[in-house]
Amino acid sequence: MSERRARAPKLLPDIVSLTPTSYERWRRCRREYLIADLLGVPASDDGPNSVVGVLIHDMLRYVHEHGACDAAEHVDDVLGGHGFDSDLVRSMIERHARRCPARSASSARHEIDLVRFHRSPAPMFMASARIDARGVHDGFVDVRDYKTGRRQTDRLAEDRSARLQAFVVANHARVQGLRGRVRYEHLAPEILDDPEPFEPDDDDLLAIEEELRSPVEAMREEQAQGEWAGVSDQEVCRTCRYRSICAYSAAPGAAIWPVLAL
Repeated sequence: MSERRARAPKLLPDIVSLTPTSYERWRRCRREYLIADLLGVPASDDGPNSVVGVLIHDMLRYVHEHGACDAAEHVDDVLGGHGFDSDLVRSMIERHARRCPARSASSARHEIDLVRFHRSPAPMFMASARIDARGVHDGFVDVRDYKTGRRQTDRLAEDRSARLQAFVVANHARVQGLRGRVRYEHLAPEILDDPEPFEPDDDDLLAIEEELRSPVEAMREEQAQGEWAGVSDQEVCRTCRYRSICAYSAAPGAAIWPVLAL
């Protein structure tokens, strides 16, 4: 055993957790995955603006918890009470209300967490996903992921995050004797059409399971080697929230951490 292998600290848990965010981060840059997901370091640099996305998710969660999204007076009270009654926020909530699964599906729920455990073949992992909205109709458990940014894909069958969500949702649907379907619901007014939904069959699910198992195996090997090398790619690094503190960064950055005056 090499000295590096002997000294490599154990950072991965016995059962690795995979979320759409952590999975994308691993595929984008292993160093970023180490810093963010294993070490839990606060972001050192500015990144893509996610304020609107977080705000819309929070407002929709509150709207659904305390009433109906198509009840104009209720929505007015929520937005006014939180001080977020802007044209953009209102237009996004109105666009969602026209497509909310509560209008056309049974057992509609919002903001739920689903998990699926993989035991064998090794290594074990736990896939999890936060579902923004869920409804049951036409033999499907239909889940929605709200999106406030630009459309990244035309078909969710080709989207890594959607495939992980589909893997988790399929297990949840199977218990009810149903199939799973994943949709991205774009709320920005300029996005006219949502991507094609993903309705995985058994072959799709087996392929996804291997797609998720393989990177967990690679994570184990990465830990044994103790490398966790970054991609050193300017296009990737320029939006990384750790670019000013990463030894592999190919883009300049200035740390935004507060500095104590001594």
